[in-house]
Amino acid sequence: MRPGFSTVVQVLFITMMIITVTLVAATGYNQARSGVVDIGTQVIDGALDKTRERFAERYTETGDRLALLAAALTGLDPVEQSDDVLRSLWELTRQSPLHQSSFLAGVDGLLLEARSLPNPATRFVPAGGGEGREEWVYRDADFGVMTRLKKPGTEYPREAQRLADGTVPEDTRFSDVHPLSLTGEPGITVSRPVHDAEGALTGIIGIEVPLARLDSLLRSGMLGEESVLLIISDADEVIAHPLGPAPGQAGRNPGELLKVADLRQQWIGEAWMRLREKAGIDGGSEVTLLDLEPGRYFVQKKPLTGHLDHNWNLFLMVSDHVVLAGVNRGLHTSVTLALIMMIVAAYVIFVTAGQLTRPLRQMVDNARLLEQLRFGELKPVQADFNEFRALDRSLRQMASSLMAFNRYVPTSLLRRLLSEKHEAALGAESRPLVLLNTGINHFNSVGAQMEAQEQAEYLTRYQREVFEAVHRNGGSIDKFIDDRVIAFWGAPDAAENDTYHACTAALECQAAIQQLSQALRWENHPAMAVRIGLHRDVCMVGNFGSEDRMFYSVVGGAVSVNQWLGNLNGRYGTTILASNPIRQQTAGDFVWRWVDRVEQSGVEGVFDVYELCGHAADPGLAQRRDYIARYEAALALRVEERDLDAALDHFYALHEQYPGDAAVAWQVERIREMSEDEKT
Repeated sequence: MRPGFSTVVQVLFITMMIITVTLVAATGYNQARSGVVDIGTQVIDGALDKTRERFAERYTETGDRLALLAAALTGLDPVEQSDDVLRSLWELTRQSPLHQSSFLAGVDGLLLEARSLPNPATRFVPAGGGEGREEWVYRDADFGVMTRLKKPGTEYPREAQRLADGTVPEDTRFSDVHPLSLTGEPGITVSRPVHDAEGALTGIIGIEVPLARLDSLLRSGMLGEESVLLIISDADEVIAHPLGPAPGQAGRNPGELLKVADLRQQWIGEAWMRLREKAGIDGGSEVTLLDLEPGRYFVQKKPLTGHLDHNWNLFLMVSDHVVLAGVNRGLHTSVTLALIMMIVAAYVIFVTAGQLTRPLRQMVDNARLLEQLRFGELKPVQADFNEFRALDRSLRQMASSLMAFNRYVPTSLLRRLLSEKHEAALGAESRPLVLLNTGINHFNSVGAQMEAQEQAEYLTRYQREVFEAVHRNGGSIDKFIDDRVIAFWGAPDAAENDTYHACTAALECQAAIQQLSQALRWENHPAMAVRIGLHRDVCMVGNFGSEDRMFYSVVGGAVSVNQWLGNLNGRYGTTILASNPIRQQTAGDFVWRWVDRVEQSGVEGVFDVYELCGHAADPGLAQRRDYIARYEAALALRVEERDLDAALDHFYALHEQYPGDAAVAWQVERIREMSEDEKT
């Protein structure tokens, strides 16, 4: 059988394209490979310089912030104005993820300190110190007081101790590596003197920076997975090492740093020693190509910064595969583009009038997908005739209209309307629903500090996260009211696991908002925390409004109860509170804590309120189960046995062990009030 003319042309065209692409790619690859050393040198040198600049910026910013705060504290009385000073230290600690704590130490032994780990808190030690005289205030993200404790005297920051010895920096000073006062992990302290209005020394202020927090800066400077970037001192000590445990840990004494020769990756130590022998620890170094056990590596070191008393060096190792990978990707991209061009050319040649049936069949498939609301699966129709393209545009415009309509109407309701093919009518039905209500804590005060556009973006990002969590778990959004989002499960179609999905959506929403809050803080926006309520009850659900404009919604007392449950989170310091019907249906799927038995204003009876802690299979909740059991036992003594003294003793014990639990603090206060009422 003889090939047709179009087949011969196609074969010749493809053959010539293959030969041309092969020759061009081979020539370009060989030329690129010959310049690997030069390219690698430029990439490594530029990466090290960029990392050095980033570190220099961090150190300069830290010094500038201390200088500004020192100037602001001039003439202030740190005792009389301790709240203002602590707030300033608190803001200084939160200005950078590198800061662990900030402090102000006076020459008379006074100490004010704000820390970020392990729990955000401020510390006040009056002049002269004294056993049990330290006041610790645990705070929320907005500097609000969560609980106050008196503690025995703990260790002062090292620079504050040196103040007592008469060793005071004349200007901004970066200390050598030493164990930090709060955690014992190695770090450095940046300090600066503070004077009164007459210029007399009154104390010093400082910032403690753990070495472990330098790892994030190192990771940003790495050139892919096959590169290694470390900070090594002139004494061969590993200051920062993002490939393994933080320096100074792994069983060594506090403040003891890992030697480069003791790294698990022995070839890194070998590369460092060989480079040191070649260039000298005090001099610069050119990029060197070394043969090591894992392969060939480009290595280079440069001094990191001149702020410290001891030299730190940036040490970068990059596999030669990293540089060649770019060349290989370029070759792959060129070949891929050439193949695409050949396929397109072959397709154009073989297109005939007989292919008219294919776009028509594709449009029929798109129409069926459109009927099923499967918008994402619609495929563009490839046609050469204007009539087919016009019909395809009409289908896509219809899909866009339905997608826009779907933003206002629950997907399940829209699918039912299309499948049953009848008009929507006013009317509602009574049926059990699962309700979810969310809101942003302190939104009115936070929003008042924003411009209109900023507030709109703040709300939109929050509402997007809530919508995604509800949509993934099969729920429907009822309405957005200011910072509140109301969602429901069970209508128009109900499922046996609606309650489970609602709880899962609440946990996903909690996790998503936590991540969003971190992103907002990085963008210098107010942090965000939410309150979530879950409730199951019989509601009225259906089409409300008028014949001309309807909306599908949920009404009834259960909606108010659900909002009330969400607002109760502010009392107990929780995020997700649910009613007993929710907890009963999912007791085996999630970990719950019985938080309280409360009365709702205007409603007869009492409510058992439960906190949703997480999935039952979550191994991270294993230790919390014992705490939950102790809390619930103490609560039972209060609400069921009415033994207030025993309940107070149990809650006191919990408060000593978990001072940050606002629910425990509230129970203690409530029992005290009940005891006073009984006495009167």
